[in-house]
Amino acid sequence: MDADHDVVVALEEWVEKGVAPKQLIGTGKVVGDSSKTLTRPLCVYPQTAHYNGTGDTNQATNFTCK
Repeated sequence: MDADHDVVVALEEWVEKGVAPKQLIGTGKVVGDSSKTLTRPLCVYPQTAHYNGTGDTNQATNFTCK
């Protein structure tokens, strides 16, 4: 896993290398269909995840922290 998807790796890089995470990717299940995966960026406060307007709303790649 990478620092975007693994909080332990992100903390390790922050503590050991001084590189704070810009975001983490949260993963869960789509409401009403637990067979589908939903991902969202977890943004650094005070930023929040905003949908880019195109693409699957269940995928973090279609969101930007603003």
